[in-house]
Amino acid sequence: MKSYLTTMLALTSLSLYSDEPSSSPKLEDCKGSPASYYVSKLIEGGTVEGWIKATKMHQAYYEDRGFNVKIVPSIQYLPSDENNGPKDEIFRLSTHVIHPNRAEQEKFWAWNQNERTESDLKERTAFIAEYDKNNKVTARRFLCMLSN
Repeated sequence: MKSYLTTMLALTSLSLYSDEPSSSPKLEDCKGSPASYYVSKLIEGGTVEGWIKATKMHQAYYEDRGFNVKIVPSIQYLPSDENNGPKDEIFRLSTHVIHPNRAEQEKFWAWNQNERTESDLKERTAFIAEYDKNNKVTARRFLCMLSN
């Protein structure tokens, strides 16, 4: 009976501490750069060049409106079983939309909700259409890009 109680106490303690919310930082407490992360795959007829064009249009959208946001594209390759390096074919495309800090992200969100014009919406629609001609988003995440 004593070993049963000891085991139950240990299991209860582990499960309580493994789900401890205070041990996990909240996104709003990000001490780095908040980012949106999009993973996508090329669609039939889509090209890497077209996707890169969309990322450049996306970057210009923020710059033209005075927002300090970086669009960082990257290409994902799977590891090769043969040589421990990457396989030759593209696995996925990734786009990071990185704000310098939480305050700047909230400033953009407020502008987007309250001040965006029809012209802004037209330009946003244009870069999204360019993305859509080339890739399909398969996952979207919010990140905190930590700084050392």
